[in-house]
Amino acid sequence: PGPYLTPAATTVSILAIPEGYYNPSTDELNMSDTVRVYLHSGISPFSKVDSAIGIINPVTHSGIFTFNNVSNGNYYIRLVHRNCIETWSAVPQALSNYDLTSSASQAYGNNLKQVDNSPIRFAIFSGDVNQDGTIDASDLSDTDNDSFTGLSGYVRTDVTGDNFVDAADVSIVDNNAFNAVSVVRP
Repeated sequence: PGPYLTPAATTVSILAIPEGYYNPSTDELNMSDTVRVYLHSGISPFSKVDSAIGIINPVTHSGIFTFNNVSNGNYYIRLVHRNCIETWSAVPQALSNYDLTSSASQAYGNNLKQVDNSPIRFAIFSGDVNQDGTIDASDLSDTDNDSFTGLSGYVRTDVTGDNFVDAADVSIVDNNAFNAVSVVRP
């Protein structure tokens, strides 16, 4: 057998804002947090090709993601955060930096929420605390219960990133449940 070619590692910067973490008065996030990014084939059935974990910086809104098992080509980018709706890039992308904060059209189905007018900022929807792809009464119930008991710390129902589950978290989940926010996939 001949030599095997191993794809070189590819590092990209991805900008993303979890809706509840964003403070429009400072244009910063309340905390940094871990995000997993998956690369999917640009051809149906959009098979998963690789994934990487990075931390979104609260000031720059960017995370660095290194993919080790991918070759040149165009891929859908799927971003997953612990209490947000998974969000896909609008179209398959060449492996380069990607900005989900600049326009709703950056996400498949325009599935982003505008969180600031100046500067213009878009965010991934917060509130899918059980990660079932829909923000609904079950997410609201979990968040409301944790708010009632005063739960604190790094918990999934803290959608504002302030390490405390309270009425602000419930409000975000309630609004997104009312609007029937769910995953939009290719």
